[in-house]
Amino acid sequence: MSTKELKKAIADRIKNVSDDAPADMLQRLLDAIDELTKADGGELARMQRFLKNIEEDKNLLQRLAQ
Repeated sequence: MSTKELKKAIADRIKNVSDDAPADMLQRLLDAIDELTKADGGELARMQRFLKNIEEDKNLLQRLAQ
């Protein structure tokens, strides 16, 4: 997907987020988006590592939540 397509997909998905979603999760998402909008090259690399870590820990976190 192109960057433009990804941005549209993100905006579309946000519209579908439940109003019951935990505020702290939404705040973290907003913080990540804010970081992305003002990031330079070094910060973008850090953000990529952060997102990679989240993806790697996703299964573990889901198992711990059960």
